[in-house]
Amino acid sequence: MAGTVIAVNAAGPSEPLRRASLAGPTRWAWLLLPGGIFLVALFVVPVAELLLLSFGMPNWTLGNFLRIADNAAYVTVLRNTLQISASVTALSFVLGYPVAYALTTGGTALRTFLLVAVVLPYFTSVLARTFAWVILLGRNGVVNEILLQLGMISQPVGMLYNRFSVIIGMTHIVLPLMILPLYTVMSGIDQRLLRAARANGANPLAAFLTVFLPLSLPGVIAGVLLAFIYCLGFYITPALLGGLSDVTITMEISSQIVNELNWTFASALSTVLLVAVLAILWIGGKLFPIEQLLGFSDSNATSTVRRQMGGRWLLNIGVAANAVDRWLPSMRGHGVSIFAGGLATLLLLPVLIVAYLSFSSSSYFVFPIPGYSLRNYEAYLANPVWARATLTSIRVALMAAGMATVLGGMLAFGLSRGRVPGRGAVVALVLSPIIIPTILSAVATYFLLVRVGLQGTQFGLALGHAVHAIPFVVVIVVASLRDLNPAYERAARSLGAGPLATFRTIVVPLVMPALIVACFFAFLTSFDDVVYVLFVGIGRITTLPMRMWEGIKQDINPTIAAVATLQMLFAAVVIIASALLRRKSS
Repeated sequence: MAGTVIAVNAAGPSEPLRRASLAGPTRWAWLLLPGGIFLVALFVVPVAELLLLSFGMPNWTLGNFLRIADNAAYVTVLRNTLQISASVTALSFVLGYPVAYALTTGGTALRTFLLVAVVLPYFTSVLARTFAWVILLGRNGVVNEILLQLGMISQPVGMLYNRFSVIIGMTHIVLPLMILPLYTVMSGIDQRLLRAARANGANPLAAFLTVFLPLSLPGVIAGVLLAFIYCLGFYITPALLGGLSDVTITMEISSQIVNELNWTFASALSTVLLVAVLAILWIGGKLFPIEQLLGFSDSNATSTVRRQMGGRWLLNIGVAANAVDRWLPSMRGHGVSIFAGGLATLLLLPVLIVAYLSFSSSSYFVFPIPGYSLRNYEAYLANPVWARATLTSIRVALMAAGMATVLGGMLAFGLSRGRVPGRGAVVALVLSPIIIPTILSAVATYFLLVRVGLQGTQFGLALGHAVHAIPFVVVIVVASLRDLNPAYERAARSLGAGPLATFRTIVVPLVMPALIVACFFAFLTSFDDVVYVLFVGIGRITTLPMRMWEGIKQDINPTIAAVATLQMLFAAVVIIASALLRRKSS
């Protein structure tokens, strides 16, 4: 989602799209049908069956939900989930807002560095980033080694497998998801408004609090909503970094399925999580529609949010800020830039340390490394288990990316150029797979695949991955279609080209770079997945991330660092290639 958020103008749809939406029903709307049927069959129906199963279908009962409410252990699990999610979301906002502000107002060099530091970790595998914190925070990890060498501690401190490590690891992963929506909204704020406030006597702090902050509130709301919902459905990081007292609802769902084989009770827990997510979305939607941030809404929530604050409140805030500013130490306007640059360095540091350790000549982790060697990369390439896992990941990702690109591209054209009753419902359907926690989608998909005999197959896994990747494809292609100049098509039609020839010679070449970028990200989404493999693969499929997952849980060794580094390198190549294609397209 991160890469797509940047490309979409939060100020509202472009004039060509607005004219298209008012043109009446068109044949483009039929392009919504294949992708819509695919999502209904592989996402809506399985989730609905999951809900029914939680009520004990066909023997209807509320026993599972009563068990959750009556058992103190499950109440504790729910409390852990909410506490961790709230802590991570709050910390991500406090740290992320200054970075987004610096991305908007900083110089070219600073913006480039910050954008790389935000985007590269986001598109790096969650498993690889979590593994980085296992290496950093372990009793023999990098942080303890540095503290010991500096004489700050006399023995290793337990920083892993507790609430601290869970919050740190999750914050590192969620930060880009908070920063990018903030940046998208902030980049649309007219900087002349701040200069006008300064010209009328407001100091920098007062101008920020009374002008910039209210205008950025839609991004704040969207970022907080997305981050909190993402935290509720987090599975990989709490499972690898948390202790026995930090069990979350996703971990309990996994335990009920994998260890207890109690699918009915797991469905009830999944329903509780789903209801919580939908309730948060409903409340947040009253303040700011997420689909506007992704370019599917014509409304403008900025003015609404600002009106709700009230002009008198803003005036009082400005007066107080002018009074306080004189007592604050001056950093000559560089305070935010220094903070943002430092935080961006910390975002990159964990993955860079893993890359550094991957070249160690030692057979175990030691910091600093005793010498440089490619032995870990050679071990990866020479091991047939790693080779089979890599080939499996590539096959599954290619199938998923192909399906997601074709169906997502058709959905994007249908949404952009077609007019159909209930367009809002179609948009909600398209965005649901990336809003609903992945573990719910994976469990629901398993139920469907069992019925058709595709559980534990690579094609069945690719179907699940395609469902999750389609929204990314749609958002990227819709963003490209919004920027398409209709004058090119009118010129072709005026020269005698028919609709099909115009589409083939004008539209397709202009949109093709966006389709290629979307295909890249769909491939990356599938290639890095662990959750779907855990539940849909049911032990029969071992992908590269699944092999890493097993290695991290059983026997951590430097070979995993080499694999994680290669994953990060692959993500960097995808991002660079996407940027070059976008530049060529523009």
